[in-house]
Amino acid sequence: MKLTKEEAVRLFHEQWSDMQKELGDRPDSESRVLFKAKWCEEHFPGEKITGDCFLCDYVDQVDPSYSLGCDPCPIAWPLDKDGEPSCILMPFLSAPISEILALPVREVVLNGEQ
Repeated sequence: MKLTKEEAVRLFHEQWSDMQKELGDRPDSESRVLFKAKWCEEHFPGEKITGDCFLCDYVDQVDPSYSLGCDPCPIAWPLDKDGEPSCILMPFLSAPISEILALPVREVVLNGEQ
């Protein structure tokens, strides 16, 4: 799936907002993983979306070798010891969804995008 940064952010927010509405603000990690997979299949049948995450899919698109790690991610996740954003540090599988949805968009410029 070819995504712009804006589309990836919009779909990320849409998916997680729907998750929050259906599962509440603090679903367990297994429920989150299953919800994301189901949501992607319902909204984009047959599409391969990296990790059922539009942000990861966007990163995979702009940096297929992951030579930049998660640095291209458009969401301002907490920074790891190397100064790179990391959804694992939040962690996205247990943090309240309201906190995840409140994270700001980063001003990352890649491949001529703003």
